[in-house]
Amino acid sequence: MASDLLINRRVVKNTAIIAATLTAGSLLCTLIVMAFQPSNGENIALALSLALVIPLVCSIPVGLYVTSQGERLAQLNALLEHEATHDALTDLPNRRAFFDAVERRLIAGKDAGLLLIDADRFKSVNDSHGHHTGDEALKALARLFADGVPQEALVARLGGEEFGVLLPDATLAEARDCAERLRKRVAALDFRSPEGALCPLSISIGIDVLRNEDRPFPLKGADHALYAAKQDGRNRVSIYAPPTSSARDEKAA
Repeated sequence: MASDLLINRRVVKNTAIIAATLTAGSLLCTLIVMAFQPSNGENIALALSLALVIPLVCSIPVGLYVTSQGERLAQLNALLEHEATHDALTDLPNRRAFFDAVERRLIAGKDAGLLLIDADRFKSVNDSHGHHTGDEALKALARLFADGVPQEALVARLGGEEFGVLLPDATLAEARDCAERLRKRVAALDFRSPEGALCPLSISIGIDVLRNEDRPFPLKGADHALYAAKQDGRNRVSIYAPPTSSARDEKAA
C-alpha cells in the first residue's frame, strides 16, 4: 500500500514536471513565432490554446513512461545490490557484506561478539549423499542460524560450510550462550536428504569479540577458537583466550 502510494506520487510529480516543461517550451515557441508573424486575435487565441492543451495531453503518457522506467531501473539496481551482497544458495549476506559490517563496527568503536561456525565433516555429507543434499543441508543450517540469533545480529555465509555471526553489543558470555543454543539446535536437527536418508549434522563454533588491534583480520581470534573446537573433538564451542602480556614477552624473548 505504501509503495503504491509512493509510485502514484512519483507519477504525479513526473507528469507535472514534464507538463510544465513542455508547456513552457511550447508557449515560448508560439510567442516567438507570433512575434515575427503577427496575426489576428482569433488565430492568437487558437495558437495559445493549442500551446497549452497539446503539452498537457502529451505529458500524461510521457510521465507514465518515465515513471515506469524509473521504477524498473530502481528495481534492477536493488536486485544487483542484493546479488552483490548476498549468497546465491542460502540468500544470507555474503562474506563481503559481513566484513563490511564488521569494519563499520570497528570504525565506530562499538563492541560486538563474533561467532565463526563450521559444519563438522561436511565433505562426508556430499560424498555419501550427493552435493544436492549438501546444498539442502547448507540451506537448513542458514535458516536455523537466522532464526536462532537475536534480531539485530547479522548471519552470513563466509564460504563453503563456514558461517559468521556478528552480535552487536554482545559480551563474551552472551556470545557463548548464543553459540551453545545454535550448536544444540543443530545437533537436535532431524535433517534428511531429499531421498529421505537421515543425515546427522553438527557444528563447531569459535567465539571472540571485536578488537581494534586485530584489524585487518578481525576473525583471527574466532578462527583460533574454531580450530581448538575442531581439535577437541568437534560439535563444541570454544572461546578465544588472547595471550597475556607475560606470555607475549616470553615468546618474544
